[in-house]
Amino acid sequence: MKDFEKLFFEFSEKKFDPNVLLTKEEFYSYTVKIAIFSDRLAALYPKEKEVAEASKKKWLSESYEDYLLSKQTQKK
Repeated sequence: MKDFEKLFFEFSEKKFDPNVLLTKEEFYSYTVKIAIFSDRLAALYPKEKEVAEASKKKWLSESYEDYLLSKQTQKK
């Protein structure tokens, strides 16, 4: 779980840092890796399968275009 936390916080820091603009490749690399951790969570904790599936869907539905729009809002 430490790897997940490290990845999640690294992504969050970069995503919300007004001085950093992730490339499309970087953005989706983070979201897909985080979604993969959700799959691992479901395998390790079968009782949490529904929560893990919802988390996976959320991360895979993240949009780079929405991210870019949020960056424009941060600069205002």
